[in-house]
Amino acid sequence: MSAPYPPLQKYIAHVAVRFYRSGGVELALVPLLRESAPFTRSAGDGYFLVALIGEPGTAYPLDLRSPAALDPAYLAAKFRLDRRGYGYTPEELAAVLRLIADDLHREEALDQ
Repeated sequence: MSAPYPPLQKYIAHVAVRFYRSGGVELALVPLLRESAPFTRSAGDGYFLVALIGEPGTAYPLDLRSPAALDPAYLAAKFRLDRRGYGYTPEELAAVLRLIADDLHREEALDQ
């Protein structure tokens, strides 16, 4: 008899997933909420789960308001972009994330 699996934990939130494309970089952003922090290594409000479309295994929670999160070396490590077989470089990803961060900032300004 095998050991039982630990209980399944689930949290459902209806959020707006954002899809962005710039040049050859395509990604999806899922806003992370305070309630989802236990599922995302404590990344809650203000963070986005950034998933690179077409690049298997490349998703990571980022605070796009933080300049450190947009550093190419940091992104290369977190997304494991080792330049072998990936469609774009860490520098290209950083540039697109800067554009997205600016877009998000403009949206936030509209809400105020």
